[in-house]
Amino acid sequence: MTDTPTSTPTETETTTDIEDGWTTDQPDQQEEEETTSTPTGSNVTAGIDPRSETIRRYLAWGGLGICSLLAVFALIQFYGSVGATIDLWVDPKYQPIIRAAFNLAVLLTSLIGVSLLVRELSGQGD
Repeated sequence: MTDTPTSTPTETETTTDIEDGWTTDQPDQQEEEETTSTPTGSNVTAGIDPRSETIRRYLAWGGLGICSLLAVFALIQFYGSVGATIDLWVDPKYQPIIRAAFNLAVLLTSLIGVSLLVRELSGQGD
């Protein structure tokens, strides 16, 4: 057999971080890898941070959309039911006044809800 020269790493050339399980040939290379990589088995979630303001904003917009659709459907059903109730219980000469009062109450309630949601979405709700 022939003797081939093999280099054995010295203590300064090879460093091992027992805690993280990293082994590198150069000490300054280890620092770069520790800051840019995570060892296997770590519990770091890549991608979306659940505490992010962006996530909260998207959830608020999604909630606004879903609640708006439900509110429109319920409002149409409720509006028809109240109209039928007014026709049944209120004297015909007072029906326009009662309908106007009901429509005003629906409009004011809707404006309050919209203003609260816009304030929340614009960040002024703090």
